[in-house]
Amino acid sequence: MEPMSAKADPTALMTDPPGVAPATGAITPRAVALAFVLVIAFTAAGCFSVFLRYEIIGTGYLPRGAVALLLALIAGNALLRRLPRLNITPLTARELLFIFLVLMVVGAIAGQEYAQHFYLNLVGLVYYATPDVVAPNVYLDNLNPMLVPSKDPAGSAAVWAHEGLPPGGAMPWGAWVRPLLVWTPFLLAVYWMVLTFAALLAWRWEREEKLPYPLMSVPLEVTEDEPAAAAPLLRGWPTWIAFSLPCVHYTLQGLHGYWPAVPFINLDPDPKWRFTGPMAAFNGVLLWLRMDMVGVTYLLAAEVGFSLWFFFLFRRVQQFVRLSVGVNTGEYQFFRLQTTGGYVLLGGALLYSARGHLRRVLSAAIGSVRRGPTDPDAREPYRLAVFGFLAAFAFAVAWCVYFGMRPIWAMTQYVFFPLVGMVVARVICEAGMNVYSAPIGGYVAGFNEALFTLIGPRRLGPRNLTLMTMTSWCQIRSTATQNAAAVFQGYRLGSDAGFPRGRVMVLALAAIAISILTCHLVAPWIIYTWSVPKLAPWPTQAGLNTARGLGNLINQPLPMTPTDWLAIGMGAATTWALFALRRRFVWWPLHPLGFVTWLSWPIERYWSSIFVGWVIKTVIVRLGGYGTFRKLRPVAFGLILGMNVIFVVWLIIHMIWPGPPGILID
Repeated sequence: MEPMSAKADPTALMTDPPGVAPATGAITPRAVALAFVLVIAFTAAGCFSVFLRYEIIGTGYLPRGAVALLLALIAGNALLRRLPRLNITPLTARELLFIFLVLMVVGAIAGQEYAQHFYLNLVGLVYYATPDVVAPNVYLDNLNPMLVPSKDPAGSAAVWAHEGLPPGGAMPWGAWVRPLLVWTPFLLAVYWMVLTFAALLAWRWEREEKLPYPLMSVPLEVTEDEPAAAAPLLRGWPTWIAFSLPCVHYTLQGLHGYWPAVPFINLDPDPKWRFTGPMAAFNGVLLWLRMDMVGVTYLLAAEVGFSLWFFFLFRRVQQFVRLSVGVNTGEYQFFRLQTTGGYVLLGGALLYSARGHLRRVLSAAIGSVRRGPTDPDAREPYRLAVFGFLAAFAFAVAWCVYFGMRPIWAMTQYVFFPLVGMVVARVICEAGMNVYSAPIGGYVAGFNEALFTLIGPRRLGPRNLTLMTMTSWCQIRSTATQNAAAVFQGYRLGSDAGFPRGRVMVLALAAIAISILTCHLVAPWIIYTWSVPKLAPWPTQAGLNTARGLGNLINQPLPMTPTDWLAIGMGAATTWALFALRRRFVWWPLHPLGFVTWLSWPIERYWSSIFVGWVIKTVIVRLGGYGTFRKLRPVAFGLILGMNVIFVVWLIIHMIWPGPPGILID
């Protein structure tokens, strides 16, 4: 099967965006030190914002907080250029890119990717193991006590987290020492698995398939010409006019939250229509306008932008047909399993198309192929990637088996995990979805719930279901910030900066370790200091929802039906057909990635913004040609930058000056 990267499109991003020439470049100690300090601050701030406000500083595959910090560092460079007497050398473009790379890789650890699930669920599974929620014998009795602070639902570790510290009581750090010591090596092994698996494919995606990595054009363009001067993008007035649009709009919207008399235009209206009959398939279709998604879509290849919104509407049409023939149950399950079939086919296709590259990687790792210094991939750390992945895989499986998971299910989980991460990364690196949630899982265990459905909860049994749920809180559980996509994008930045891939891998793991250790200190302290009922709405319900969901999986398992298998087959067949049509017809406008993104909360919210961006781009190219398109690219970047900055500004304001629940967090 041929690579499925975007076809030649003069409006698509260049393979090598301007910014940093792809030459060998060292990662300076100054950049490493500053990046690690910012990781600690970024993670701590992220924990406070997610637990107390549920405003997530690291949301998206172009993390808001990372973009805002990058612009702050660029502003600092400008100040240093004006104040030479300070005798401080401004950060170079390579240093800025490394710092952004690190912040992107760890950006979601304090939010949707790890912290907001892990700590609340560790105590929540115990606290809610009571007859009125889930009887203890359902899952708690078989749980290894080393994995949780305490197995006693009435013990201080669980009760104080949910009901508050008693007068004069201190946080029970002692109860947390053992589980954190047990879990930390496992967490790092899973992240190392992501880093090494991505390294196996990074060269092919970057240099052979030439994926556009559309989101990475933002850091590359804003750091161009540093430290000698500001980037051309930041010196032009179109960028700043566009930058001001989201800033003005969301400033008014934010002020409206404090003073309702302040007027603003609601760009996120609730749908007013309530259809009946088959037309009910179109109930709830949102017509939200997010300026950053408009900007991102403008930068995408035309076929990708078209496919993203087309398949969203196609799913609604398919539901209309179902209702027309009298099928009015199991809607979400039917479409989720179609997407699962698409994921399986897409993952297999990606590996199959890379088979020659992977043979070379393995041969180089074991020494049967020797690369010369002039080979294009001479600097790729294939041995570290291959043996590092195998070691991480073996450790994660052995850890799961030690704590009670059957070996067959542990291995199945960690074969499934990197493949799902690869498909998610492909959506981001080629289609540029800033926020994307893989719609093959559910609330309790994310991607693992697809395995629960396919294998069957009864076959897995309570112990395996419980452990697979708990181990999914690192990465597999992620809904909108799965780490593989961030790593693939970070590797692309490293390639453009000329950083040795192996060094990037090791430093990224070090940053992840620092971020997780920061979470270990900050997240439990917040939970016990405020107590669960005083947290933001989602964290307040996190442990309860997970306990109930796990209890339902165990007590009320739903077997696969013939319709479910049909849906999986339809999804795989649709994806295969899209591949075949792309290969056969140059003019074919639909991309397989549009199909696997058709069902998730991000596409529900952003499809209309993608449609607007696609229409604007299409009209500009048709009427003004590619020259006009290129002249207007700074407007797209301005919208993206402005949205990221204003959201972070309001996040900080809300932490200092608490007000009504945030309306700028999605």
